[in-house]
Amino acid sequence: MKTLNLFGAESKMMYWSLRRYMFNTVAMVAVLFLIFMGMFWGVKTIGGSGVTGDSLDSMLVGYILWVSAMLALGNTGGEILSESQRGTLEQLYLSPLGAHRIFFFRAIVNILFNFIVMTIMLYLSMAATGRWMTINLLYLYGMVFLSTLSLVGISFMMGGLGLIHKKISSVNGILSFGLIGLMLLPTYPMTPYAFLPFIAGAAAVRNSIVHGASFPGWWYLFIAANSIFYMALGLAVFKKMEKKAKRLNKMNQY
Repeated sequence: MKTLNLFGAESKMMYWSLRRYMFNTVAMVAVLFLIFMGMFWGVKTIGGSGVTGDSLDSMLVGYILWVSAMLALGNTGGEILSESQRGTLEQLYLSPLGAHRIFFFRAIVNILFNFIVMTIMLYLSMAATGRWMTINLLYLYGMVFLSTLSLVGISFMMGGLGLIHKKISSVNGILSFGLIGLMLLPTYPMTPYAFLPFIAGAAAVRNSIVHGASFPGWWYLFIAANSIFYMALGLAVFKKMEKKAKRLNKMNQY
């Protein structure tokens, strides 16, 4: 019951935050859309007839996946930085559920919100480029949720660093843009790159939507195990950093 109440409270906070700062939310979607359109027309103009339809579709889906990954990756670290700036971080540690549970459910709510952004971006991009694709939204949402859990684990690691070092935006920036290159790496059938977070799931989504590929059940189990591993590792690192921050008396500092 407490867990459901926590999820409900974080959902309400997200909703009211979006309403209160609606301009920022709309501006974020608009900027991301304009960036994609610039990339799309740039590639199409420079590549000319050498750029195939599948390449453009793959770029569209890959960009949408990258946006979802970027938002998930910066979640916990960004929340800790924001709470520190507002001076409310210590209040979260008064909760009997523990701050790590609060940040976890906040990250889950953030992923669900990202589905809205992802869907708007996807259909806006298809309408603007004329590259319409048949997309199973349930499959897309399920795979993105499953895959981005691994990035939530990485975000918890960044959050642990944020408790001690406070400003970690440069590290988050490097990781976010580094994902662009990593998402192009081959993962199936079972390459070393598949063990990286998020990459295998993103490749499965892109190949399923663009090329109509299908994968055996063990591959989805592997993606789930990968996410669980990084989620568990991220929580373990976060708790370790949390203890160190308390020992160094850095919880109330910014």
